[in-house]
Amino acid sequence: MDDQQNNSPLSADTQATPHAPLDAKGVARRRFARASAGATGVILTLHSQPGMATFSKTLCKSPSGYMSMKPGASARPQVSCSYNRSHGYWKNHPDEWKTSAGMDSSAKFSSFFRCTGAYVGLANVTMMQVINPSQAIKRIDRNNVAMQCVAALLNGRAARFAGLPTVLPDDQVVEIWNQFVTRGYYTPTKGAMPWNGAVIAAYLESTFR
Repeated sequence: MDDQQNNSPLSADTQATPHAPLDAKGVARRRFARASAGATGVILTLHSQPGMATFSKTLCKSPSGYMSMKPGASARPQVSCSYNRSHGYWKNHPDEWKTSAGMDSSAKFSSFFRCTGAYVGLANVTMMQVINPSQAIKRIDRNNVAMQCVAALLNGRAARFAGLPTVLPDDQVVEIWNQFVTRGYYTPTKGAMPWNGAVIAAYLESTFR
């Protein structure tokens, strides 16, 4: 399933019909819902993934539904979501990469993520270059999967270092990418409809604050 040329229903047009204005979070959720149109059971399979679940209606929200928060976190509803930043945030705050996530923005993308197939061109690119891409990188990362994975990895590491719950642990972000780059898709659970790049990117974006 080649993400570079994908004509499946999973890549459906994500333009919204006329509606009341949505905030960035609402737009991301709508994009994920539309991108995953036709992916039978996508929400249910997400709900079964502990790392993809949310912790409360008042806390971190994702398409997976809701589940109980880890002990002690309910008393701190704001900080429990505080590291779910967008790629734009991390692009504009490079100083926080090291202090919050223990990562240098000049580190090679390949130091954290596998680079094979259509994405071998990212092997010598820095993490910052992926999250703030040139036109050459955009031609490789056409659906922004690598970009959103970098942001999600930073979020997961920052939350882990701070001892906070997270919507998506950093090791699971790496697993999502590695499955995608080797197979051309990611399968959230055994037997589930596979996600192409557009769906993966839309899901990751929906987890950002």
